[in-house]
Amino acid sequence: MIFSNSVNSVIKKLNEAYPIFYGVFAAIGTIAGLISFVLLYSSLEKVTGWEESKGKVSMLNGVPAITFDYYGQSRQLELNTDDISVEDGDELTVIFPPDHPDQAEVKNFINLWLPPLFPAFFALVFGAIGYTGGLKQVRRWQAKRDLFTYGKGRKTSLPVSQVVLDKSFKVNGRSPYVIICEYHDSASNKQYEFKSDHIWFDPVQWIDDKKMIDIYIDPNDLNRYYLDTSFLPTEV
Repeated sequence: MIFSNSVNSVIKKLNEAYPIFYGVFAAIGTIAGLISFVLLYSSLEKVTGWEESKGKVSMLNGVPAITFDYYGQSRQLELNTDDISVEDGDELTVIFPPDHPDQAEVKNFINLWLPPLFPAFFALVFGAIGYTGGLKQVRRWQAKRDLFTYGKGRKTSLPVSQVVLDKSFKVNGRSPYVIICEYHDSASNKQYEFKSDHIWFDPVQWIDDKKMIDIYIDPNDLNRYYLDTSFLPTEV
């Protein structure tokens, strides 16, 4: 009994993890996207609104620096050799806000475009997982509501083709099981695959006693369906 309660508690937490998991990823992706947008706007503002001047690299007290002209005045910008590799005599372009040559920086890819690209990468990865996964969950919920709960789906029964572990998805190191049924539409000569929602315990022993599984399909779209797993126990 203690073991059973422990398993049920884990299953409940795993089912509750979906909105949290996708929500966190979507939030991180959104925040990273906003940061990327702000940094991109700043870089575009530098390119279009800042002044620029040609400069030459020289050594200043053992530190490389760019000497550039600002309306007839000689200005210097010390360089961080961790960000850029230069040699004495190299010519580089510097940019600076109007009337503020003291805020000059080297005009290159690292200074202008790397800052917005870095958070953009996280926005793309986390946003894709969060929003794509979240949208898929919403569509599954809507399909179950419309086709199964509201009875708008066309009911058909199919044998189980296989039960697999969905190793593309993990929570706390565990992957869920998925029931798969297949159907060949002779009219269009297409093969359709119907998958159940994630199941956080091995359903094989309950499937062995059930030869056919009910599937509720949208008559206008065979890719929209709900595979009924209500025959499975809510507690194991």
